[in-house]
Amino acid sequence: MDTSPLALPLDPTGLRLRRDTLTARIQRVRSQTGALTTRLSPEDMQIAAGPDGSPAKWHLAHTTWVFEALVAGRFLPGYRPFDPQFAMLFGGLFVEGGPVLAPDRRSLLSRPSVAEIMQYRDHVNATILRLVGQLSGEEFVAAERLVCFGIEHEQRHQEWMLTDLKRAFWENPTLPTYRTVVPRLAEPQAITGWIAVDGGSTTLGAADGDTCLDDETPRHTVHVEPFRIADRPVACGDYLDFMEDGGYEDPRQWLSDGWQVRRAEGWRAPQYWLKRGGRWHVFTLGGLRALDRAEPVCHVSWYEADAFARWSGARLPGEAEWEMVATRCQPVGNLRDGDALHPRAGPAAIDGPCQMFGDVWEWTRSAHLPYPRHRPGPGPLAARFMGNRMVARGGSCLTAPEQARATSRLPLPPATRWPMTGIRLAADG
Repeated sequence: MDTSPLALPLDPTGLRLRRDTLTARIQRVRSQTGALTTRLSPEDMQIAAGPDGSPAKWHLAHTTWVFEALVAGRFLPGYRPFDPQFAMLFGGLFVEGGPVLAPDRRSLLSRPSVAEIMQYRDHVNATILRLVGQLSGEEFVAAERLVCFGIEHEQRHQEWMLTDLKRAFWENPTLPTYRTVVPRLAEPQAITGWIAVDGGSTTLGAADGDTCLDDETPRHTVHVEPFRIADRPVACGDYLDFMEDGGYEDPRQWLSDGWQVRRAEGWRAPQYWLKRGGRWHVFTLGGLRALDRAEPVCHVSWYEADAFARWSGARLPGEAEWEMVATRCQPVGNLRDGDALHPRAGPAAIDGPCQMFGDVWEWTRSAHLPYPRHRPGPGPLAARFMGNRMVARGGSCLTAPEQARATSRLPLPPATRWPMTGIRLAADG
């Protein structure tokens, strides 16, 4: 991972500017995480759904532990952890070679309490801010890299905290709400158009000095054949047509392992779709509401996205195709700063692709693999590549704006449905 402020000189003026910038980022992002929990009761913050779901209080403690272990523990001589047991409870994948609490047991942690975890956050916040104000020279540069990683890591967990909470509320028969989500009036459903792209040589990945994570590097050149890409994400109405045409009952549309998962899980619709009174409804962070056919479809697995694309006579875009188009677009959209907390219909008439960023993470047909000539970053900055992850791009309505980059990669198992994942079609040129 790198970050653009590292290009500034380390003279007294440059160091002061970098300290001020880093301090402001720490305070802003850490306070944003806390603000996401203000509507939650201690009981809300205790629950999690699914073996891979985590309670809100665990997210609060885990992101704090990352700052404590990776920054305070490395740069403050003699630093003593707030609680030595927190590494086992909240270290997650960052703990190597030692005992760690299994994800499916995180919701059993009634202790430490939410109040104690908030005290922990306050303690680590004060420690990190004091450290940023004290370090200088190469020590500051090294700490800055890890702090920026901690910030990026926490912003991703802000999204996971909301999606985990949504999944837990869905399991409650009363379907509680996180907060009021102001519904947007349904717009006329636009007909999906196609954008022709000539292909050719293009660069993929982050450049030196860009804010990024390790799996976005190194920047490299690839050749892309001519292709077409849809000018908008797939809408709920389009997906409903797939369902009503027997898409979930026709194994010819599915990869064999996807078909096995569909049968085992009993999939008949995207996650959070519910039929009441003969009409489809969608569960949101603001509760249950009638399906808007013009909204981007959300909470579909890679298997479902691939089956829909096959049914449509199209396919999913490759990472290089998606990024080739996205780099020509402004990284703006329905992201978390817009506070909608739900995908929204795009404009009926557009010039060029819309909603490349925000609304829904868009599945690609690419596996999460290292780029050519990739060299892992040091220690915790190194990306974790796994053989069973597909890549989604573009960010969602719950994504921090800073993470809506053309180069961002979201690796997920192909059967995953709880993130805000959707579909954009592509086809050969």
